[in-house]
Amino acid sequence: MRIMSTSELLHDAERLESEASDWRVSYYSKRLPANAKRLLDLGCGNGYAVNAWRSRGVQAVGVDISRYRLARWVAEHRDRRLLILADARNLPFRPETFDAVISSGMIEHIGVQEHANPYTVIAEADQNESRAQVIGELSRIMRSQGISYLDFPNGSFPIDFWHGDQLGALRWHGTPDALLPGFRDVARWAKTSNMMIGLEALTGRLAFRQVGSHWWGKLLAKPVAALLQFLDGAVARGWLSLPILIYPYLVISLRKAR
Repeated sequence: MRIMSTSELLHDAERLESEASDWRVSYYSKRLPANAKRLLDLGCGNGYAVNAWRSRGVQAVGVDISRYRLARWVAEHRDRRLLILADARNLPFRPETFDAVISSGMIEHIGVQEHANPYTVIAEADQNESRAQVIGELSRIMRSQGISYLDFPNGSFPIDFWHGDQLGALRWHGTPDALLPGFRDVARWAKTSNMMIGLEALTGRLAFRQVGSHWWGKLLAKPVAALLQFLDGAVARGWLSLPILIYPYLVISLRKAR
């Protein structure tokens, strides 16, 4: 078996990120309020989703903490500076700037130290405070009738398909997990900022592209799709106890309490 070079791995990862961005924008475009004009992509990576939102007429900007991501954006978009280098715990925006905020696969990287080869993660002492601070910033920069979405692998589900030394790797973990939060964690952080949270149906958001590159991923595709449809039905009826435990991935909405 040929071992891929670092440049090949990076190219493959960025191709998957671009495809995932299109999928993500398609999913959330059906959930945004009709009057949502200004949108923040928090943890935007290379900014692929920012471009996709702008092509739909949404005034989108992106924030990421990675200087590499900023350098990539500047190299590819010299005429448009729509990506901002900032920490999600201290965003450089005025109160009530955005109609919507979408943060995908970002919150789990707050308050942890991650290392590769092998992939390990250590929770920092102030992890909960840091993540609650992110939620507080969402509340501050979001307009009173606005909405925010967080999505991330579910810490209550014992398998993580997204973090490891290889794309689509399996990471078994205990609960609670040092890396991944669960629904109740977000509910606790949201309460400190007087935010209401909800659980969104997962079908349409999750496609298991990376996992599907493995034989076992292809084998599980149909059973997982059937399980998601069942759990989505429970969410539609307000029966959240089972979905918040066995959804492999969570999409959580946040609104300001009136």
